[in-house]
Amino acid sequence: MHMRLTAVVPALVALLALGGCGGGKEGQADKQGAGASSGAMAEASPLLFIGIDSADWRLLDPLMAEGRLPVLKAFRAQAASGRMQSFYPLEKSPLLWASICTGVEPAVHGVSEFVRGSTQKPVTGSAWHAPALWDILGAAGRSTFVSGMWTTFPARPIDGIMVSDYLPYGREREKPLAGLVSPDSLAALVVACRVDPATLTAAQLARFLPQGTDVAAAEKAWPQQMAKLRDFWAADLGYLEVARALRGSRDFDFFFFYLRGPDMISHGFYHYLAIGEADWHGDAAERAVFREVVQRYYDWTDEAVGEVLSWFPPDYPTVIASDHGFYGPRPEGKGTIEHSEWGIFMVRSPLFEPGASFGHLQLLDICPTVLALLDLPPARDMPGKVLADGATTRGRDRFAHIEKNRVASYLALRPAAGSGEVEQDSAVEEEIRRQLRSLGYIK
Repeated sequence: MHMRLTAVVPALVALLALGGCGGGKEGQADKQGAGASSGAMAEASPLLFIGIDSADWRLLDPLMAEGRLPVLKAFRAQAASGRMQSFYPLEKSPLLWASICTGVEPAVHGVSEFVRGSTQKPVTGSAWHAPALWDILGAAGRSTFVSGMWTTFPARPIDGIMVSDYLPYGREREKPLAGLVSPDSLAALVVACRVDPATLTAAQLARFLPQGTDVAAAEKAWPQQMAKLRDFWAADLGYLEVARALRGSRDFDFFFFYLRGPDMISHGFYHYLAIGEADWHGDAAERAVFREVVQRYYDWTDEAVGEVLSWFPPDYPTVIASDHGFYGPRPEGKGTIEHSEWGIFMVRSPLFEPGASFGHLQLLDICPTVLALLDLPPARDMPGKVLADGATTRGRDRFAHIEKNRVASYLALRPAAGSGEVEQDSAVEEEIRRQLRSLGYIK
């Protein structure tokens, strides 16, 4: 084990030896149930995490009321849930997701931009100056599957599998970019899962458009919008296919499945939904064709979430969260005008009461709570708290115990300097910049 881990790992082992996060009789029962003898380490809890970028209750609630999103609606009834308050700058998803995954603020974790300064080179994995959940888990001997997360190219070695955020790019290259996945031995399999937007059929795309729409005519009339629909969905389909292919390759302790498409679709199509007919000054036919793309994309997202949930037992501990919400276009305000500071958070666990509501929930509370659900202590330099609202009596006792036993810091587990060496490809970099410009993230 690397010397820089020696100050942290003993603290993890010491806490786990107390019986997971439990204390008293319940903690002893946990140990006995895991077959542990006195002083031995308790069986660690696994966790599924599903990230839905920009999901917002103000969109989801009306859809559920219409009888749509049956998977998310049923999950919410089984979970404790609430509105999650994000923080500014809301438009920078890499910054927010890195904060979720590390539990520390951007000034500490280092991921602050999409691109670097005047060069506009995309920010890569070398920007991470703080350990993410998978680094902390790896130090405790626990495995992770993570795919598609922002700023993870090139994929670096972890205890498990990392599929980087560059999988959708560079499809025209004769040889795929190095660093799409770690370990490298999975590269061919992962690339084979990639979905080419051009291969999506008119019948497939029709699900996002009004019934009877001539998809070929729509592609001819509004090529840019149809290209966005193809590109954004193909990326999510590719990551879903990767997860299908790799989910059984190992019994992962932490399975992190992330969908970026809902945010990208919202940037591209929310204005058709949000702007009323009386205030719409564009092509009426265009608005009619694309007005329901966002809602219909969430219908597909619900199906994808349902499939991922089906890979695990029906009571498997699971978190579903977003990094922020989505207002849609607003004429007032400066800076971010489309993102909302209110995202979603749901947790299904025997430590939480089904149907319970959280009082006040902050983005930085997510990482400490996820660590607690994984039977690992948060660090004292993580500003967030372990959420106890909606917890069962057993949950409150365990969370109180784990709060008292935080480790000093996990920063010693940060990725090694230079771990983000990147294969340079100017065409791929420009492809990423074009997409960021189309979403309004950069100029």
